[in-house]
Amino acid sequence: MVKNMVKNGQNLILRTFLLEMRFRWKRFLFFSIITIAFAFLFSFTYPYHYDKNSFYRQSLTYFRFFLIFVSSFFFSDIVCSEFSRKTGYIMFPKINKSKLILGKFIANLIIMFCIVILYYLFLNYCTVLIYNVIIPESYLSFGIAIIYTLTLSTSIILFSTILPRVSFVFITVISIYIIGFPVLEQVLTSINQEIEPIFSLVYIGNLINHTIPGGLPVGQRFQWVYYAADELPPVKVWLTPTIEVAILVMIIYTSIFFLFTFLILRRKEL
Repeated sequence: MVKNMVKNGQNLILRTFLLEMRFRWKRFLFFSIITIAFAFLFSFTYPYHYDKNSFYRQSLTYFRFFLIFVSSFFFSDIVCSEFSRKTGYIMFPKINKSKLILGKFIANLIIMFCIVILYYLFLNYCTVLIYNVIIPESYLSFGIAIIYTLTLSTSIILFSTILPRVSFVFITVISIYIIGFPVLEQVLTSINQEIEPIFSLVYIGNLINHTIPGGLPVGQRFQWVYYAADELPPVKVWLTPTIEVAILVMIIYTSIFFLFTFLILRRKEL
């Protein structure tokens, strides 16, 4: 009996996964084209004085923000759309909300992973085409980008569980990542310049491009900003965390987001 229940649960997750992939393929195709176009556009309009590391690092700088927007499009409606449509009132077959949400989440996460893979593949292709070399650190950057995408997705699905509308989720997520975290970083810097803003997922995302060497001296993770007016003291700007700390923080964030999503879902009815 237990085996049958487990098998039925797996089948429901699989059916939800396949159905979600079927619904999302046009959106996936659209963003795949945008991703490839973005890689090629930057590659063939780059400043010619860039070396291979600068070229690769700058293209990843813009891609980090692209990831935030694309993830919001795929994950913002996973939960709140089901509650707004009152899916649970469908009497037959009985819908298990946890398996329903899990199937949708896995499908969208795989789509996002595919988009990340596409970007790195075409960026490496362009790097080989222009510089005739593959940057070894690009593989490390890719691994961090995958973990970062997972953390992004879990944070967005948590907001999708809390907020009632897709538009609210999208605006909230974009505001937090584009405005909220950077403002908090500045506030923390103004209080104490020695405190590293490791809480900020935007700051952690800097590691995606700063793993490519050449941006900072080896071992240096910050820089001093000097003002034209001599009476103003320099400001210490943190640019990137260490790899170990960043991965640990992303794992902690992902676990917390999953836990809170699960607890909130248990108290809500579709």
